[in-house]
Amino acid sequence: MNASDQLRIKPRMIGRVFRFCLGLFFVTEVWPVYQDVIWEGVLIRLGWAIGLVLFYLLFHFIISEFIPKINPVVGAIIAFVPFLAVFFIGYGGPAATGALTFLAVSLLLAAVRADPGCEVMSIPAVFSGKHTHLACLLFSPIDWCENKLHNIS
Repeated sequence: MNASDQLRIKPRMIGRVFRFCLGLFFVTEVWPVYQDVIWEGVLIRLGWAIGLVLFYLLFHFIISEFIPKINPVVGAIIAFVPFLAVFFIGYGGPAATGALTFLAVSLLLAAVRADPGCEVMSIPAVFSGKHTHLACLLFSPIDWCENKLHNIS
């Protein structure tokens, strides 16, 4: 099995549970913020989350069509930088809450659908019907180990 095939390994139960738990954690972090702001604040925060969805749809299209042979780890780093930029530049404000909302939905969606690879690409995978070959910096190693342990037994 080559490196590209390893990245497409579907997460087994431990990886899915970790994704789901982290997604729920982020939901518990952003939910109180949405309860404490007026409707305009909710719309601004959701606007940031929707903006990230649109950005990652475009990024998914570019990766799929124009640079499909990008290194999966390098691609994952490049994919995660815009999320981090929105989160840290807008830290403590609507942009950070929108970014965490996007990540929470992405993690929960990846857990439920057993999406492999980069979680920020889970929402675009729903729309395009194709998974990305990009790795997840946090969960792909767990998936690889879990798969190796499953194949040994």
